[in-house]
Amino acid sequence: MATSKPKPKRKILIIDDEPALLDIYSTQLNLAGGFEPITADDGVRGMQLALKELPDLIVLDIMMPLKDGFEVLKDLKSRPVTRDIPVIILSNLGQQYEIKHGLSMGAERYLVKADMSSDDLVNEIVSVFSEGEKKG
Repeated sequence: MATSKPKPKRKILIIDDEPALLDIYSTQLNLAGGFEPITADDGVRGMQLALKELPDLIVLDIMMPLKDGFEVLKDLKSRPVTRDIPVIILSNLGQQYEIKHGLSMGAERYLVKADMSSDDLVNEIVSVFSEGEKKG
């Protein structure tokens, strides 16, 4: 009987300056299975990890030290190597103009932290991958 290789885990880079949220989201992704969470606590480190790890998806906060999420998103979308990595913005900023701005810059989703549980985030990540498979 042939043994099948386990599916490789999808790398999810979470960029957020709140350590507790990094822990919660990482734990939830590990519990969901099939994901390898990688974390960064500021935009500069997040960009470095994005270039080094080339994750399958990035969860991005907006309000962070050193380099905010909009700057990171602009940088990601300007580089051929990271341009096609799906980005989910997860932020406390929830005004319509902020949401429109994030989506117009190329984010797949713009989610407001106050409206989302960690389970909801995992569901959104799965949904982005499902949509990508339908397109591809």
